[in-house]
Amino acid sequence: MAYPRTNPYLHATWIPRYLTGDKSCLWACWFKANYQAFDRMPSDFDVARWTMEHTDLLNKLIADLEEQGCELFIEHQNGFRVESPRTGAVIGGRADLIARFPDGRVVVYDAKTGQESASHIAQVQLYMYLLPKSNLTQWRDKPLEGAVVYKDGHQVGIPAASVDDAFVARLADFMQKMTSDMPPRRVPSGPECGFCELTKGDCPERMNSGLA
Repeated sequence: MAYPRTNPYLHATWIPRYLTGDKSCLWACWFKANYQAFDRMPSDFDVARWTMEHTDLLNKLIADLEEQGCELFIEHQNGFRVESPRTGAVIGGRADLIARFPDGRVVVYDAKTGQESASHIAQVQLYMYLLPKSNLTQWRDKPLEGAVVYKDGHQVGIPAASVDDAFVARLADFMQKMTSDMPPRRVPSGPECGFCELTKGDCPERMNSGLA
């Protein structure tokens, strides 16, 4: 049975699709941020296959960057937490790969096995913004670049300047909603609910997958 968290907690991967408008039901994210031990819908997602494909893609990227003489920080080395001193809310996450190039540039990489999406860019921008504010002191106050790498080898570069005032304001507005005592309204729909892990036990307005 779900019970309240002591302080709001959000995993960084929950946030990007709300920033880009791919997801609309802020209530679902608010609930996960403010409650824990909730029941989850069963999923037919093939975790084993995704993990192997993601690992293959990441290993290819690692080999390429090693040839370029980069110092690499890989997955579990990149687990981070950022806590708001005002609200106590925590955002946690883990970047796939961080590379320090011989010329001193630092690039945050995220490996994606699916189709290109604006939310992939937003996810890396989020890492670029949060890592210099996190518990990982080696990145404290350092300008970071970013890149999304796809399985066909295509890369989308993300300049440090893209994490601008507009991005920060958009994230701040989202976090204000996540830490509010008043939950956002639900936005049930077939597509939205079809990809939501919450059950009817916690969200009575949940719709069946495939309904418009």
